[in-house]
Amino acid sequence: MLGKLPNQLKRGEVSLGSWVTICNPEVVEMLSLLGFSWLLFDMEHAPYDFQLLEYMLMAVRNDATPIIRVPFNDPVYVKRVLDLGAAGILFPLINNSQDAKLAVKSTRYPPNGIRGVGPRRAAFYGLKTREYYEKADEVIVILQVETREAVENIYDILSVEGVNAFFVGPNDLSFSYGYRTWKEEPVIEALERVSQASRDTNIPGGMYCPDDESLKYALSLGFKLIALGSDYRFLVSGARERLEKARGLLSLQTEGSKSGM
Repeated sequence: MLGKLPNQLKRGEVSLGSWVTICNPEVVEMLSLLGFSWLLFDMEHAPYDFQLLEYMLMAVRNDATPIIRVPFNDPVYVKRVLDLGAAGILFPLINNSQDAKLAVKSTRYPPNGIRGVGPRRAAFYGLKTREYYEKADEVIVILQVETREAVENIYDILSVEGVNAFFVGPNDLSFSYGYRTWKEEPVIEALERVSQASRDTNIPGGMYCPDDESLKYALSLGFKLIALGSDYRFLVSGARERLEKARGLLSLQTEGSKSGM
């Protein structure tokens, strides 16, 4: 159930994904069929509960990798979403190496970690329990860098064994520095610092890129884990474009009718 993402990261490829916040399995199915390599189910900000999340995970198609952003770096959240069949976890608000170590431990069974044993759906309801246990430590651990403190401690954070990747939250990071956009110089300097740490430690980085400007910048930094936006943004953008084009055509038609009178 790991999907495409692990091999893409190992090969150093750019991997394109999407945030999922609309709590309907059809949205998941559509996005995965389009060819996104990974889907991020956002339990931090979207209105998910665990039962609904399970239904959403069942709709993943086309070998897309399902990743869950848990509400907080808490082992209780982690074990529950892993038991539902998540391939990876995005941990918010990782500020130091201790936070990173707790994140990794919460994804590992003893003696390597503190995860409780009871995989349920992840082990195909007991049909593949042994196979699941053999590969359980392959859970993808992604740490979110979104504060000034995290930037200052980035080398210590990325040096923690078991960390597979990190992800920049540009909005939270900007607010942490007292700004409302990542385009301010102190935020840009912070992004350049974490990108350098990514190269030095060989831990791939990622960023949320809802427009071409942020996408080009993230790629210039060498980031590999790229979120192209979220389901609701795609919906609003497509609907707005279609509506504006229709209004333009109607306006032309109206002007043509008036000129022909």
